[in-house]
Amino acid sequence: MVAISVICMLILISTFTLYKSAQSRQVDLQGKMLNVEVNRVQRAIEVNLQKEAYFLVWLASSFEAEGVVDGKSWRVATQDVTRTFPFFSGLYWLNLEHKLQWTTPGAFNPNHLKADWKISPPVGLNNMPVLSKLSTSGVIRHSNGDLSIEMLHPVIIEGKVVGYLGASYNIKKMVEAIATQYLTRNQTLVLSTGTVPFFGELPDAFVALSTMVDVIALGDVWQMTVWQQSNFDMSYFSLPMLIFIAGIVVTVLVGISLYLLEVNIIGRRAESDTVSMLKEEILQRREMESQLQFTANHDPQTHLPNRFAMETYLERSIRSDQDIVLLCVALDKLQEINDMYGHIVADQLLMEAAKRFKTVLPPHAILARVSNDQFMVACAGMSQLEAEMQANNLKICLEEEFYIEDNDILTTCAIGIAYRYSNDLQAEELLRHADTAAHKAKALGSRKVVAYNQTMQEQLTRKKELERAIRNAINNDELKLHFQPQVDLRTRQIVGVEALVRWESDNGTMISPDIIIQTAEETGLMQRLGHWVVDSALKQFSHMLDERCAPKCIAINVSGHEFQDGYLADYVIRSVTRYDIPPSRVQIELTEQVFIENLERNQHILNRLTTSGISLAIDDFGTGYSSLAYLKHFPVNTVKIDRGFIKDLPQSKDDLVICQAVVSMANLLQLKVVAEGVETLDQQELLRNIGCNFAQGHYYYTPMPAEELMVLLKKQRAGRLFPASS
Repeated sequence: MVAISVICMLILISTFTLYKSAQSRQVDLQGKMLNVEVNRVQRAIEVNLQKEAYFLVWLASSFEAEGVVDGKSWRVATQDVTRTFPFFSGLYWLNLEHKLQWTTPGAFNPNHLKADWKISPPVGLNNMPVLSKLSTSGVIRHSNGDLSIEMLHPVIIEGKVVGYLGASYNIKKMVEAIATQYLTRNQTLVLSTGTVPFFGELPDAFVALSTMVDVIALGDVWQMTVWQQSNFDMSYFSLPMLIFIAGIVVTVLVGISLYLLEVNIIGRRAESDTVSMLKEEILQRREMESQLQFTANHDPQTHLPNRFAMETYLERSIRSDQDIVLLCVALDKLQEINDMYGHIVADQLLMEAAKRFKTVLPPHAILARVSNDQFMVACAGMSQLEAEMQANNLKICLEEEFYIEDNDILTTCAIGIAYRYSNDLQAEELLRHADTAAHKAKALGSRKVVAYNQTMQEQLTRKKELERAIRNAINNDELKLHFQPQVDLRTRQIVGVEALVRWESDNGTMISPDIIIQTAEETGLMQRLGHWVVDSALKQFSHMLDERCAPKCIAINVSGHEFQDGYLADYVIRSVTRYDIPPSRVQIELTEQVFIENLERNQHILNRLTTSGISLAIDDFGTGYSSLAYLKHFPVNTVKIDRGFIKDLPQSKDDLVICQAVVSMANLLQLKVVAEGVETLDQQELLRNIGCNFAQGHYYYTPMPAEELMVLLKKQRAGRLFPASS
């Protein structure tokens, strides 16, 4: 190929050299021809200018010979001038004051006032300075695009100047006529004074041939340039182009011929190498297929079989009617270990765990890694007792301390066991059962071993059905709001209400708010549910205000998941404003999750609410592990004692101590305390004695629809409501 390239390059270089030589000769020839034509045009312009100037001098001499210049003699002398001399735009007579007196044609308007007059140099005519008294102007450009020069000659009778004979000469018309006569269509004439052209446009010096000469224009000197495009640029059949095309054709033919010859030689050589290359490629493909097969069926970190390989093994064992036991080992806190020590340590932990598992498993057992923190063990012909013992061995070996990268790591696991209790059970179902049992074991706590039973599946099915039903209820607006009054223990009057969401299932069962909220959080509908609760509760409270029976405040529960919406505060404030409710009569009840997650963002939202006048309450106070910190860092003004501390009063001394501590602390911090879940008179009296002034519970009122609540509030306003404790 290199030799072919060199030969073709030499042919192309020779072709290009001949092409440039022919092109240069053609340019020289065109330049010489252009010079001849330029000289002809130059002579024609000069002759025309002098001829018209001579005529003007002759006409002035005629007036001098007659001895008088009047209107009649003017018309007789000039009547046929514009037909005889077509380049004259017109003649005119100026008196001694240089005022216009007569013109030919009659409508002609000269430009003598714009002229910058110059005296023409003497031109000999029969050895006489004919043009010595002629004055000429520079080139004048008119608004219609015409170009002209003005000529002026004095008329002297009896030794005195009696006036001036003037003429306007159309330069543009004269030059266009000469260019049409002497030049071809591809040639362009340009006239200029100095560097400024006044007729035509100068060419690009790189694309045209041009010649420039001086033209003696009476009292001035013009530069005349004639340029044209090179002929070989406009025709594919010029000699240089034909030489270039011929060279290209020869180069292509030679290159193809040499290439075909070389291909023939190379082809014969390649035949002997093809067989060996094919053999090598077949071997590489087999090796690649083997690698792909291993990758598809094994975990990349531990090199153990993966879930797909385990499912394949189970399907094969089931087809052969073997009794299979499947153990699912779920490691605890693997993500925590990854976050604390890094993924390298976590990966090594998985590999070390796999090694330990292999040491306690029987030889015929299959160990696989099926997910990030789960291993599965399949054993054929193992009884239930043996499976439980094997699970215990796996748990014990994993709980021994690991030493990885100078770190002492302890981990535990939960193990689920699935048996093939039916001949119809398929591999995918067996895997799912093992997963379910492992998740159940994790839910019960670490180090648990749980065997799958049919009850687990039924529980999962019921849970999913309930989730689906609640999701549909939220989407279809089937939820309702009930309101539970809050009572002042000193006056026994209703001083507030708490809005609680309710939903009645198809079988008539009333679903608790906790289940509804948990389902909404798990299904991603919490934000929509929260907005509905806020809007509906405030709408009902606004109606109570209109009926003049509203309590002092309404409490609305807000889930921690709703705080993931950065616009929660804006939505609540807009809703309060929309329903024209005083912000001080709205209270937002918060769960512990708000004070644990995203503290900085949540604190900003809470500050927005309290700044607008809305009050905040901590719900289920005392159940968290950092409740006291809430009172210090967040703008809370109400504490609600969880019903878990109320239900065993007055029998439980521990609960009594906790309630006393909460009430005392709240009173010192000037916080309002509300006891939830009051069910008996004894509980009421005890709470009142320790200083708790507000309570709610079934002892007073159960949650009720808005209509019933309004009837109750109207009775209280009318004074016809019995005390809440009766």
